[in-house]
Amino acid sequence: MGGQHTTTTDTARGVGATVGAQVRRLRAFRDLSLAELSRLSGVSRATLSGIESGRGNPTIETISAIAVALRLPLGDLLVDVVPQTPVLQRGTAAPEKSKQELLERIGAGGLSEIWRVRIAEAGRRIDSPAHAKGTVERIVVLRGALRVGPVEAPVELAEGDFVTFSADVEHFYEALRPGVDAVLVMTYPAAS
Repeated sequence: MGGQHTTTTDTARGVGATVGAQVRRLRAFRDLSLAELSRLSGVSRATLSGIESGRGNPTIETISAIAVALRLPLGDLLVDVVPQTPVLQRGTAAPEKSKQELLERIGAGGLSEIWRVRIAEAGRRIDSPAHAKGTVERIVVLRGALRVGPVEAPVELAEGDFVTFSADVEHFYEALRPGVDAVLVMTYPAAS
């Protein structure tokens, strides 16, 4: 059989290499020495060195301790920042009432999430509580019309309109016409 087979060992090596590259890159980004990261995370320098070189097979607990020390979500250490090949996400069927889909997560320092917001019915409103201090939302309307923003200062958007607002206060999204389709980018600071 001439095909290639992926084994559990191969998968572990791939994850280990990804984690190692991410730890090395993000430690440098935070301007931390190996000794400083060891002190902050409680993970030995030898273990960190092995992880960074791709030789280690760290446990989730170890990766989590490193992520906390770097003030990053755990997922930032598990996923390549730049995909090696294009990643295509095809659109999904129209929702019956409303639908929000996480399209992308962008990390390293702060964290950004790209959401697709679709609201089928005019007048339907989605209320959102205040997010973490310093959170910012950016929305572009692809189709329809949307009233959006802080409860105290909403704006009305038509197709193609874009708004940026602080989302660390109560805010909402309300369809002014049926069939709203919008993209929302939410950026919030990493835990300090």
